Amino acid sequence: MTVDHQQNHLPNEPKPALGTVLLVEDNMRVSEELSLVLESSGYTTKCAYDGEHMRAMLSSFTPNIVMLDLNLPSEDGISLCKWLRNVYPHLGIVMLTARVMGSERTEGYQAGADVYLTKPTRPEEILAVIRNLLRRTSGASLINDPTLACWTLHFKSMYLVAPEADVLSLTPKETITLKTLAQSSTHCTYEDLIDRLGGETVRSSFDKVRLEVLISRLRSKLFNFKGQAFEIKTVHGSGYRLSTPLKVKSN
Repeated sequence: MTVDHQQNHLPNEPKPALGTVLLVEDNMRVSEELSLVLESSGYTTKCAYDGEHMRAMLSSFTPNIVMLDLNLPSEDGISLCKWLRNVYPHLGIVMLTARVMGSERTEGYQAGADVYLTKPTRPEEILAVIRNLLRRTSGASLINDPTLACWTLHFKSMYLVAPEADVLSLTPKETITLKTLAQSSTHCTYEDLIDRLGGETVRSSFDKVRLEVLISRLRSKLFNFKGQAFEIKTVHGSGYRLSTPLKVKSN
């Protein structure tokens, strides 16, 4: 007799999610297969296809675990792994790749990965890794909310919260500037910032001079937080970067 695993649940009663996994994989077939494995085992699963898409999704939710492909367009998994580990120190990170060289595995761990899996990987192994990581990280993530350990930008409400809970009100353009800088893996060029800040208007209406004035005004506001080491650094001849990771929340 076949056991019906759904028998303990009412027809309209959803199964409780075991955890949330964000898959960062540009191969749609692999992404769909992994999603099916995870969803059927009780994990809420979302998918991103590259680093920019991943950062956009992370601005609205924080998963328990990120499964990260090493070979991604524009920005590779090693760079993204380092960024994730800096901004979300308690996040579980699984690096999934077809590369088998020992040196590459070492590089993955040095970047901050918790587990390095080589494709093809059996579903049973993936699920075991996810279960173990959740057991290891769930206590730390509940006790030490990563949003409290770093600077947080509340995008819609337009304010910045320091690790020590100080709050700084922002203008719309200051908010856009900080979000753009936060979502850059290295630094933002002048052109990137001007494009974002120009919005739907003609590009010439917002130029480098206006950008410099905006950055100067924002730096003046941040001066009161100097002891907490949050600064906008100039990348000579190129653009700007943040001295400290910044988490973006959509509210």
